[in-house]
Amino acid sequence: MGALSGTLSYKMFYVQGEVAEGWQDLYLQQIRKNAFKPLKPEDEEEVSEGWVPVERPLQISFDLHTLLFDHFINLGFRQDKYAIPSALLKAHVEEAEREYMIQNDKQRLSKFEREDIKIMVKRKLKEKQLPRMKVIDMSWDLQKGRVRFWSQSSNVCELFQGYFEDTFGLKLLPANPYINAVQLEPGPEKIEELAVVEPTNFIEGLPAR
Repeated sequence: MGALSGTLSYKMFYVQGEVAEGWQDLYLQQIRKNAFKPLKPEDEEEVSEGWVPVERPLQISFDLHTLLFDHFINLGFRQDKYAIPSALLKAHVEEAEREYMIQNDKQRLSKFEREDIKIMVKRKLKEKQLPRMKVIDMSWDLQKGRVRFWSQSSNVCELFQGYFEDTFGLKLLPANPYINAVQLEPGPEKIEELAVVEPTNFIEGLPAR
């Protein structure tokens, strides 16, 4: 969702630091390094995250034409996750344990046998389903040092922030009233005053209806 179509509701971040010299090749290399990697049923991981070309979530190859639009870098942040209902997993594990005990003439199972059975059952269930896919766009204005990310979820925004900083080696500051004011460079005295501003209730004292 986001940068080129869909909702206009996004989270704003400010980039801290300067864009590196020779950033085109450097950032392209880093984006490829942090590109999305598809999940496989046999993998232990149940969640995978990474970059994809904007509006091409099934692609994991990049060149400058897929990510650079004028002075904007646009990317999709894709997250895939297997979501096996716990009750379904438990039922299949219990059934597999019973079959294993009958086949091996056992009254009880060791901890390791239980773990092996659970891993096997989970893998079979993952082979029968596709992971849930979520793609959220981000747009980085290289000239103004601002990043727009089309999600309001705190957890997703924190995850994205870490990926961005790992990929580009630059810090991100989430926008808020104080950060917005500081970005206007009001001077040291005004910044000190802003740091101690207390919230004000503007509707206090209004006549009760």
